[in-house]
Amino acid sequence: MTTVRNRAALTDHGNREARVHLLDVATTAIDAVRPRRTVPAAVERDGDRLRIGDRAFDLAAVDDVYLVGAGKGAAAVAAELVAVLGDRLTDGTVAEKAGGETPVDGLTVVGAGHPIPDETSLRAGTRVLDVADAAGPDDLVIAAITGGASATLAAPAGDCSLADLAATTETLLRAGLRIDEINAVRKHCSTLKGGRLARRAAPAALATVVVVDEVAGDPWGPTVGDDTTFADALAVLDRHDLTDAVPPAVVDHLRRGEAGAHPETPPRAARDAPVAVLAGPTDAVEAARDRAAELGYDPLILSSTVEGESRDVATCLAAVAREASTHGRPVDPPCVLLSGGETTVRVGSDAGEGGPNQEFALQSAVALADDPSITTLALGTDGTDGPTDVAGGLVDQTTVSRLAAAGLDAEAHLRRHDSTAALRAVGDAVETGSTGTNVMDLRLTLVE
Repeated sequence: MTTVRNRAALTDHGNREARVHLLDVATTAIDAVRPRRTVPAAVERDGDRLRIGDRAFDLAAVDDVYLVGAGKGAAAVAAELVAVLGDRLTDGTVAEKAGGETPVDGLTVVGAGHPIPDETSLRAGTRVLDVADAAGPDDLVIAAITGGASATLAAPAGDCSLADLAATTETLLRAGLRIDEINAVRKHCSTLKGGRLARRAAPAALATVVVVDEVAGDPWGPTVGDDTTFADALAVLDRHDLTDAVPPAVVDHLRRGEAGAHPETPPRAARDAPVAVLAGPTDAVEAARDRAAELGYDPLILSSTVEGESRDVATCLAAVAREASTHGRPVDPPCVLLSGGETTVRVGSDAGEGGPNQEFALQSAVALADDPSITTLALGTDGTDGPTDVAGGLVDQTTVSRLAAAGLDAEAHLRRHDSTAALRAVGDAVETGSTGTNVMDLRLTLVE
């Protein structure tokens, strides 16, 4: 089971029963999408027959099997794949977020930068490209991709440098762009993203297993084709007035690509390689729904694809919870309102420490400070939230008053985007450590 490291501290105050139940529901949801459950359903070996998704490979006809991977949770996926492959694994490299990496027999595991790529990300990207280049026509390359792969694997294209990629990523994140917009830019500044790694692995056979962490719900990653263009990437920068905010080398590279000087990313249908989806946001939300029902609540999934500014989304969902509490609609209490997706936070240069789930939780506490019947939990399913090691926040009617008793102003912390300090000060910051999976965010609101 997923461990909430500070469960005792989270449940020794406020609405204790509601807090216990929400942590139970969240734990069940995350466990449902962890690799030890999802990989065996998608990948199995029977002698020389290896099934990945709906495709079978004859290992007797394969010389070498290589495994590459990247992202938060990629090492956990890779460990399950290694257990299936056994002695048929030749070599491989996995890039995991630094601090959460675990050794995997037979593989090189690199602890890489996230959310901003760094020198370790570049080393991981170089190593993965080397593995792809080593694969021959009679070999098989398996790619294990989870959320966070874009930061943990870096391979700058053209005249772009690692520093350019890092500065661009930080600028886009601070501006609060959606992940699909951020990726449209990053894919076109890389020699491996957006399906380019598949080109490097050719002519070897290729298969991909992926944990989907994007609202669109489609498989993605460096071995999966991409339908965005250099023009789309430039349009993202223009739409958000960021053309002059990112390094000139990036803009120049994108413009040269738009003019035809660089090849576009391969489209999704460019190569007939199997892609097996291990899990996605809907799976976690549905598992949470089922557990809430088992605990005696009427569960209602509002959406598994919520996007937007964290504080705005929190205010909206708080209104829905209040409607349920006051008028019994859209569902009668006792109930649990559930949503997935990924919210964002637009911050300035003087922002404090926090993340979208912690900011959602703190804003929810402010919006519902006068309603004792509502308790809210928001967390990143990978166990981290933004650049912090906190997964999210668990709040109720007592959160704001306990902050005030500690001499802290909840709204002032929100204005500074400093939610981590506030939640930690009153024991409402949720800490899980790495969960080995990543299907975006999970938000649960319990109405008694």
